Amino acid sequence: MIVPTRRRAAWRGGVFGVVLALVTACSANSPSTPTTSGGASSANLPTGPVSTFDFPNIGTNSFVTADGTKFIVDGKQFRFVGVNIYDAAATDRYSCDSAARMTDGELRQTLKALHDQYGATVVRFWAYQTYTKSGQDYSGVDAVIAAAKAVGMRVLPVLEDGPGYCTTMDQAVPKSDYANDTWFTDGYRKPYGTAPMSFRDYAKIMVEHYRDEPTIFGWSLINEADTSARDGQDRSVLVDFATDMANLVHDADPKHLLTLGTQSNGARGASGPDFTAVYSVPGLDFAEVHDWGYWGADDQAMPGGTNGRPPAADSSACQATDAPIGCSFGRLTALNKPLVVGEAGIEGGDASALATRADQLGAKMDAAFAAGASGYLLWRVTKQITDKYDITLTSNDPLLTKLSDVAAGLN
Repeated sequence: MIVPTRRRAAWRGGVFGVVLALVTACSANSPSTPTTSGGASSANLPTGPVSTFDFPNIGTNSFVTADGTKFIVDGKQFRFVGVNIYDAAATDRYSCDSAARMTDGELRQTLKALHDQYGATVVRFWAYQTYTKSGQDYSGVDAVIAAAKAVGMRVLPVLEDGPGYCTTMDQAVPKSDYANDTWFTDGYRKPYGTAPMSFRDYAKIMVEHYRDEPTIFGWSLINEADTSARDGQDRSVLVDFATDMANLVHDADPKHLLTLGTQSNGARGASGPDFTAVYSVPGLDFAEVHDWGYWGADDQAMPGGTNGRPPAADSSACQATDAPIGCSFGRLTALNKPLVVGEAGIEGGDASALATRADQLGAKMDAAFAAGASGYLLWRVTKQITDKYDITLTSNDPLLTKLSDVAAGLN
């Protein structure tokens, strides 16, 4: 989620708990302290199963496809729950959040627990130029894919950050702040910050490199593409950006699905009628929304809707370009593409706060799937708490039980 100017000193959902410390860690010229990739520490592993899931292995030609509002895998509908582990591709060369970085062993055992005990089948993570040395070092992304493949999970790599964290600027600069909000029209065609290549060129080499890997669920171009810029037809400039990038990506990799990566919850550029315009781009295969209290409400299962149901797409509230997330769900039938909630988080805290969070996010997951969502990814699983949005597998977090319950209802 983009950090509004008035709140840039503190995290409000979607990236970090302590911005100043992590901005330093995110500098491409400041590698993290090396850590080994051995077995996971028992202190960071789950203590026992909540339930047991047995999903089929991912076959060598088992790519995810889309049919209308459904994802299809091996001829069957694929609905999923999962999590974000944004720093999963960290290496000794680069980590954006070294305090919570997992070794290869910890990552694999964490994914195994999430898959086997809690029914998670997709993990979303950052695959920015910082993590791959602009395509010169794929080891971090390879490790995530290997860990996921070993336990039967799929991955959703994200190729660049809209709010500007963990990327190639020395400070976190939102893309909308680039040169009078021109990154999505011009800036993405040029090297950005310390990056040796443009985002456009980087996306091409990444998707070409992994085009034959079925463990990849699909590609997400941007984490939270937010912009106020309009084109000559008074459309969000994300329409033209997505059209250009979708053509490029699908030419280089015709096997994987693609999304732009937006909040579509009232944030600028892809909410209300802009949501329909952006995700009607033929080369975007599925839509993405994020559910954060800053743009909606933690205690509403479907912000903008009524009793957990989305509002009508033609309602007056849904005609505004800052329409709430419920309006994106309301537009889903006409859009006729799958929709994924790519991030959803609520602050935890003590036992009472964790119980409230579990109930609220459980209600949001239920409402999203009832309204036609095909996937839901919680923010975020980590090995130790660095902010109140975090989820650990060793804290008896009741949200994991909710995740398991929702997963059981999908299969």
